[in-house]
Amino acid sequence: VDVTIGISSLGFLTDAIIKAAGEKIQKVYDNELENHPNSVLIATPSGALLCKQIFFVKWDSDPDEEILRQSLVDLMYTVVQNVKSHNFTSIAFLAIGCEKHGCSINIVVKTMVLEMKRHLITRNLSWTMKFVVEPDQENIYDEFSKQVLTTKD
Repeated sequence: VDVTIGISSLGFLTDAIIKAAGEKIQKVYDNELENHPNSVLIATPSGALLCKQIFFVKWDSDPDEEILRQSLVDLMYTVVQNVKSHNFTSIAFLAIGCEKHGCSINIVVKTMVLEMKRHLITRNLSWTMKFVVEPDQENIYDEFSKQVLTTKD
């Protein structure tokens, strides 16, 4: 893939990506975070990961379902804009662990899939999109499978 997307506000996910990418990426990430603490997206080299770049995007869940949906719409917009501006065409998006935030898996997954499909169709983008799910997150995998297969184009 061209770019790996991680949610920077999910510390465990950021840590896992940086650990896999290597120590140099940790330094780059820390430096970017220090110099641009309010940035919505931090881009780093790929390090040891098999991609061209890593995007760490800020996102926060919310117990209010409408605010949660809108935050996901905004998240996907940020991702699409940055992927497009870098001329990337393949994305690995690490799935958000909903249960750790008490938010609905259905709402999160459905909104992410719908928004990505909407952007791909309206912008006529021929991208490859992979949602990466941890092996122990079978319920999240099942929801992504269901939404990808049943969400209307």
